[in-house]
Amino acid sequence: MASHAHSGHMPSSGKALVISAWLTGVYFVIELAVGLWTGSIAVLSDAFHTLSAVGGVLVAIIAQRIARRPADSARSFGWYRAEIIGALVNGGFLLGMALLVIWMGAMRLGNPIHLATGPMLWVAFGGLVTEVISLGLMWQSSKDDLNARGALWHIIQTFVGSLLIIVTALVIEFTGFLAIDPILGMAFGVVLLWASVGVIKEAVHILMEGTPEGTDLEAVTADLRGQDGVLDVHHVHAWTLTSGKHAFSAHIRHGEPAEATDLLNRAYHRLTEHYGFHMVTLQLETACLDERHARDLDVTLPESQRVSPAAVNTHAAHADPLDSAAQDARLTNNS
Repeated sequence: MASHAHSGHMPSSGKALVISAWLTGVYFVIELAVGLWTGSIAVLSDAFHTLSAVGGVLVAIIAQRIARRPADSARSFGWYRAEIIGALVNGGFLLGMALLVIWMGAMRLGNPIHLATGPMLWVAFGGLVTEVISLGLMWQSSKDDLNARGALWHIIQTFVGSLLIIVTALVIEFTGFLAIDPILGMAFGVVLLWASVGVIKEAVHILMEGTPEGTDLEAVTADLRGQDGVLDVHHVHAWTLTSGKHAFSAHIRHGEPAEATDLLNRAYHRLTEHYGFHMVTLQLETACLDERHARDLDVTLPESQRVSPAAVNTHAAHADPLDSAAQDARLTNNS
């Protein structure tokens, strides 16, 4: 099962993250000041993205500390989702900055102004220095630390932004083509827009208990059904607790009760070791329970048989209590 990285994974390299946050934060203040002084859209757009990079690193640091808190009776899954909420906020902020940069570039495109290329070059070279240092600090730890890897990508994007500023300054200096500044600024704004949509989409997918990216739920279900002693697998669910930590649950119908312990051990190790699930919950059954009230959540049923809970309740009010045999018949056909 593939793992997808983004800022927010719980890191073991807190020192590298803290140093990178300070370096990037100081550079943001300098870059913003130079951008406002020169009026460069390219510099301002990169400053906004640098701010998002600072936010991404800070989210990683804060999430690392919050996620250390153990689960309690009020939060049985612990504090893992704190980093997902932080990512959603960060993505929304990035979206707003992207739209602002594109709007500013469009306004400036109609009336480009002459820019002081010297300060632009200096701030860009200064950015490259801080970004190279941050990349060096985080490169090694990012190989094994998903959170550091996500923050690393933020730094890489600010590195690209600094290169764009250098290109803008050189083009203006040697050709006098002033429109290059709003053009590249708007182009980078589109990149920010794309990045923000990706962050928001992933965060919403996780908060909606979506199947983890890279997980083929049908293949996992088929694998479990193929295990010795398994008659059927239903009510299969896979979701993400936090980035890189996925959970799985399912009902498994089997034959001989004496084989239950061995079956449970084999299924558990298959799901954790081969598919990489962090937490697994399996319900073993020799006969299916009456689960008509949750039929709409059973993805193993044909879509035509998944009905809303309201429709199920209406049907249940007039149904024979022994009608649960129909559920067993359906599962027998699937086995």
